[in-house]
Amino acid sequence: MTAPSVTVPQNAVTERRELLPVAGGRETLRALRALLRPRRGLAGAGLLVLTTATAIGLTVAPLLGHLVDLVSQGRPAGALTTPVVALAVVAVVSGALTAYGLTLVARLGEGALAELRERFLDRALRLPLGRVERAGSGDLTSRAGNDLSAVASVVRSGLPELGRSLLAIVLTLAGLGVLDWRLLLAALLAVPVQLHTVRWYAGRALPVYARQRVAVGAQQQQLLETIGGAATVRALRRRERHLDLVSGRSQEAVELTMRGVNLVTRFYARLNLAEFIGLGAVLVTGFLLVRAGEVSIGTATAAALYFHHLFTPINTALGLIDDVQAAYAALARLVGVAELPEPAAPPAPRSPPTRRCTPTGSRTRTTRTGRCCTT
Repeated sequence: MTAPSVTVPQNAVTERRELLPVAGGRETLRALRALLRPRRGLAGAGLLVLTTATAIGLTVAPLLGHLVDLVSQGRPAGALTTPVVALAVVAVVSGALTAYGLTLVARLGEGALAELRERFLDRALRLPLGRVERAGSGDLTSRAGNDLSAVASVVRSGLPELGRSLLAIVLTLAGLGVLDWRLLLAALLAVPVQLHTVRWYAGRALPVYARQRVAVGAQQQQLLETIGGAATVRALRRRERHLDLVSGRSQEAVELTMRGVNLVTRFYARLNLAEFIGLGAVLVTGFLLVRAGEVSIGTATAAALYFHHLFTPINTALGLIDDVQAAYAALARLVGVAELPEPAAPPAPRSPPTRRCTPTGSRTRTTRTGRCCTT
């Protein structure tokens, strides 16, 4: 069941509109699970292929570390052939598996997106006209346009990248642990800063994106009213008032968008601080362990490469939170319409009753209107 519809004032001088409902958190997650449930096999296959590709790709750092050890030991050039060939094989196999895994994930996402779009459009076309008029056509068109586009963008590009990034983070940390547990602990010093950053951002971004979606719908509604009634506006000399209304709606949408941009900028600044802390800790720890003779230069190099390799997936995963937050707000608006109960079917038309005529000596017949005709 969707959350109840809310009445939101579009402006102090205009009428209040009863916007179409927005699904709550539980309803949105339940609808999302319903979309993914028939595609569990495809999801499992994609996860397995991407995990294998990521694990193979992570062997690059140890191979490079091995090359560093060979060079530092003064080994002949022929000793470098095997690890160099291994690097080439790893690149080819990892790239091929990644492409295939992303194909499976894309099929999963596109199928779920198509079903969501069909459910939304089917329900939107069945909405009573009075319900649409009370909400304003701008609310419905913004959901069919902007909200569907936001969800489609995340499904097509965000979710595959997010899956790859999370796998790379987990497996890279496991690789650091295999090299040396102290190097892993040094890398984990960045985690508290990153978790605090995500928590800080998530608590502020979702309300801003939800309000921004409503503001865009109000802006589109005002544009539709102004353009559609242009002749009336000119006849009543209300041009300046409607220009002020359009400007006010647009300004509100721009202000909320800029608040989101400001949050993103501060978000990445904190992530850069976490990277500095983690990489500095790994380099210092590696230096101390090499000086103590507990690890080789190649192992310390591999650890530094592993942590540097984490920059891209961590920034990608955390950066995609921005897109996921916006898409989740859009999805809640789509589910709010798709899960509306079906309107009661109109009663079937009833045929007018027939009336039998009493014969008066002539032949009579009964018409559909109940009148008697003499023949």
